[in-house]
Amino acid sequence: MRGLPFYEDPKYHKYLLSQARADLFPVSRILNQLPLYDTHNVLDFGMGNGYFLDGFLRNLPDDAHVWGAECQELLIDYCLQRKVKEKIERFTPFYIERTEHPLLPDWIPPMDLIFCSCVMSTFADPTLALRGIGRVLREKKPVVVIDWERKEAPSGPELIQKVSRDRMEYFIDEAGYNISQRLKINEFVYGMVLFKDPEKFEETVYYQM
Repeated sequence: MRGLPFYEDPKYHKYLLSQARADLFPVSRILNQLPLYDTHNVLDFGMGNGYFLDGFLRNLPDDAHVWGAECQELLIDYCLQRKVKEKIERFTPFYIERTEHPLLPDWIPPMDLIFCSCVMSTFADPTLALRGIGRVLREKKPVVVIDWERKEAPSGPELIQKVSRDRMEYFIDEAGYNISQRLKINEFVYGMVLFKDPEKFEETVYYQM
């Protein structure tokens, strides 16, 4: 039998906050390309241990709130401790069950932006995950997908764990989204800004039922 999925390995948890990770995922460069104006509720879907949290709090309006969804209790506990220790009022981490078709709780508000970093590639079929999170997205608001290009990188998961940009774009289309922007990050990491296609998204949800 195989061991833990790579994203549950404590060594990978440490890597998520390392300089090696920062070299490939430059927070300011990524967030500066995003449409964060008039953004009041952000969902960091698969927040991990909160790598992008400081960047969001710096770049979002003062009244904005970051909601962190995570399926690993150790990582939620880490973020909760940080929230209390640093008295971060504009951040709410919460648990979601690990399923191929995630269902978000009905007590969170509709989101102005949903941010997915290194998470869609962990699903067997990212189409289902994109459909699931889309239900809490406000009309004409974006989803951002950041993930590993399928090539050897200086650090990070093994090649077999990655999903290429072309393959991810296929899943995005199948889920009923249109790509409005491709972010400039580096050769090892890609980023895309997506918006729901009203007709395509409703059709994919209908046929899935």
